[in-house]
Amino acid sequence: MTRCPRAVRVRRWIALALLVPAAGRAQERLTQERAPQTAAQAADAVAAAGDTSRALAMLDTAVRRDQRDAAAWHQRGLLQWNQARSARRASFIKDQKMIRLLSAADSALRLATQLAPDSARFWLSLSRFNVQSGVSTMRFASGGQARAALSAATKAGDRLLIADAADMAGMASWRLYESSANRAISGSLQKVQLSSANNWNRKNGRDYINSIAQKIEPPTGGADHAAALAYFEQAVGADSTNLRYGRHLFMAYAERGRWRDLAAVAEQRTRQFPLDYQAQLALGLGRHRLANTAGATIAFDSAFALMDDDDAQRLRSLSRILRPRPDKALAGQIADARGFAALPAAERQGLEAMFWMMSDPLALTQDNEFRLEFLARVTFADFRWTNEEYQLRGADSDRGDIYVRYGPPDLELTLSGSASDDRTRLDGGQTQVWGYNTGLVFFFDNPPGFGMARIAFADRDNVDRIRDAVPVSFANVAVMRLLDTIPVRIVRFRAGTDSSDAVIAARVPIDSLVRSAALERVPVDIDLRIFDRFVQVRGLESDQISVARDSAAAPADRVWTRRVGPGINVVRVEALQADSRRGARAMTRLEPVNGVGFGMSDVLLGSKPELRGGVALPTRWRDIAITPSAGSFARGSAVGLLWEMYDLRPTDGASAYRVAITVERADRAGAAGVAFRVLDNLGRAIGRAQGSRDRFTIAFDRQAAARAELVEYLSLDMTQAPAGTYRLRVEVTDLATRQKTARDTEFRMY
Repeated sequence: MTRCPRAVRVRRWIALALLVPAAGRAQERLTQERAPQTAAQAADAVAAAGDTSRALAMLDTAVRRDQRDAAAWHQRGLLQWNQARSARRASFIKDQKMIRLLSAADSALRLATQLAPDSARFWLSLSRFNVQSGVSTMRFASGGQARAALSAATKAGDRLLIADAADMAGMASWRLYESSANRAISGSLQKVQLSSANNWNRKNGRDYINSIAQKIEPPTGGADHAAALAYFEQAVGADSTNLRYGRHLFMAYAERGRWRDLAAVAEQRTRQFPLDYQAQLALGLGRHRLANTAGATIAFDSAFALMDDDDAQRLRSLSRILRPRPDKALAGQIADARGFAALPAAERQGLEAMFWMMSDPLALTQDNEFRLEFLARVTFADFRWTNEEYQLRGADSDRGDIYVRYGPPDLELTLSGSASDDRTRLDGGQTQVWGYNTGLVFFFDNPPGFGMARIAFADRDNVDRIRDAVPVSFANVAVMRLLDTIPVRIVRFRAGTDSSDAVIAARVPIDSLVRSAALERVPVDIDLRIFDRFVQVRGLESDQISVARDSAAAPADRVWTRRVGPGINVVRVEALQADSRRGARAMTRLEPVNGVGFGMSDVLLGSKPELRGGVALPTRWRDIAITPSAGSFARGSAVGLLWEMYDLRPTDGASAYRVAITVERADRAGAAGVAFRVLDNLGRAIGRAQGSRDRFTIAFDRQAAARAELVEYLSLDMTQAPAGTYRLRVEVTDLATRQKTARDTEFRMY
C-alpha cells in the first residue's frame, strides 16, 4: 500500500472538518459570481494571469475615478508590496525603485483601512505588511492593526477572519513578550561587551553577568505572555483546523512550563485530528516533561510515523548534536555534522540507531531518556522560535541550535543594549543571556520586535569552539543525577587469529544503590551486554540478586568471560534498583587484539594467582586460579598479575625473555614512598629492584619450553605501600630477537 504524503493527509482531514461551512461558502461564491466584477476583482484576475503592470494601471484608473474605492486601494497596495517583497528582506534597501514601491504600498494599504475601517481583511493586510518590515517601530505598530482586524471580524461574525486576526494579535503580544521577558537591571547602565578590546575569559561569563546585572523577580513579561496566550486560545477556538494557530498555542504553554495544559490540549487535538503530527509532538513534549516516559515515547513515535520523510529527517537528524566541523584528532570517524550529512541515507539511519542505543543511560529500563530529551528539545525549539515571516524553522535558529545541544538554560535574562557594536543600530538592541550550571554561557543579539535573536556577532568564534569541544550535553536529564559509575576493567587474551577472550571485571556500587531503600532485602538487577560493530547484541547476561540493606556496606565485584569476534565491540555493564530508580553503569570500547605474531595480552589484575588443581604446567591463562579485579585493592593485600606472551622465537627448543615491571605513584601527595616486592607463585622474592621514592622497577629473565603461548603469573607485595593510585607497566623482551612489547594499566590501594 502506497503511503499518502503527510500534506495530502492533513488537507483531507481539514477538508472533512470544514465540509459543512465550505458548502455554504460555495453557494455564496455562486451568488458573487453572478454579480458584476469590481475594479479590484478585475485587476486581481489580470495580475493572476501574470500581467502585474496592466493590473496596476487598471487600479490607478479606478482610484482616479473613485478615490474612495477602498478595495481598489487595497488591491493596489498588495500588488506593489508583492513587487518589492524580496528587497525587503535586507536590513537596508538601496534600490530607489523598491523604496518607492514599498512607500506606495504602505500608503495604499493604510488608505484602504481608513476608507473601510470595518474590513477585517484590509486591517490584516496592513498588519502583515508592517510585521514584515525591517523597522521595529513598524513591526510593533502591526499589533494595533491586528487588534483592529479582530474587532472588525468579531462584528462581522466571520470565524475564519476572527481566528486569523486573533493569531496576528497574539503574535504581536508575543513580540512584546520577547522584549519584556526576564529583564535584568544593570548597574550604571552597563551592557555586555564582547568586542576584542574586552576579551574577558568566557569561562567566567556567569560571574561577569552576575557582577553587572541583577534579574528582576518575579520574572517580567507575564502580562504580555498572558495576552498572547488568550489570543492564541481565541484563534484555535475559532478555527481549530489551522496548524499555525495550534503551534502558537503549544508555544505559549511550553514557554512557561505549563506541561499539564500542553499535554491536555495536545491530547484533545490528537483525538479531534488523528493525523495531526504536530499535536503528537506537543503531546510527547508535555508527557516527557511530566516524566511520563512511556507515554512520551508513544507520542513521539506516532508523530514521526505521520510525518513526511523530509520533515522527520529534518527534526531528528543526528547532525544537530554532532560537532559542526571535522576534528583532525578523529580522522576516519564520523564525528561531525558535515561527514554525517555526506553519508547515504541508509548509513545515516544506521548510525543514528547505533548512537541512541549506545547513549541510552540504562538499557535495563524500557525508556531511552536521552533520545526522548533530544526529541523534546527539538520539538520545543521548533514551536518556540519558528518565524513564519522569515521562513525560519525554530530548531534551525541560533537559539534553537543551542537549546537542542544543551537543553533549557539554568539562567535566562535580557539586558538593554546589543552585545555587539550597536552604534549604528536604530532599535536600541537587547542582549539575551543564557547560562548553564555546567559553566557554559551564551549571548544573543535580540533586536526588539523581530522575535529572531542571533548569536552575538563578537562571540561566534567562541561559540564555534564550544560546539566543537562539547557538541551536546544531557546534564539536565534527571536520570543522570541517579546514576553512579561502575569501574570496569577488560583484559584481552588471544583466542585465535580473529577472536579474543575478554575477562570483564566490574565493581558494582551495591551500597549506594540500596542505601535509600525502604525494604530490608532489596532486589538489584545486574546486566552485561556486548554489542558488535553492527549494534547487534553478541553477549547478554542478566540476573537479579537480593541484598540485605544493612549488610551492603561495600561495592560487589562481578566477573564475566566472553569470547568476542573481530572489529570493535562495546561493553555495557549496568545495575538498577527499580524501586528507587537508582542505577549505575559503565560503557567502554573493546577493541580487537592482534591475533598473530609476537606480542602479549593485557595484564589481568586480581588476587594472588595460583595453579589450578591438577595442573602441573600452565599452557593458557585459564590454568591459573585468580579472582579478577576492576583495579581496587585494600591496603596490605597482594596484587596478582597474570598475562600471556605470544610467538616468541625459540632457540634450541626454548624461549627466553626478560620481564621488567615498573610501579609508580600517580598521586605523590604525602611523604611516604613506594615499597613493594615481586613474588613468584611460591612467595619468593624475585628480581633486582631499582628506583626512587615514588618509582620502582624490577627486571628478571625467564626461560621456558617453546610454545605459541606462554603464561606468566606472579604477585606484588605492597604491604608497605601507602594508599593512592599507581601506574603499572609490564614490559616483555624476546631475548632471541630483542623485540619488545609492553602493557600499561593503573590500580588503586585504599
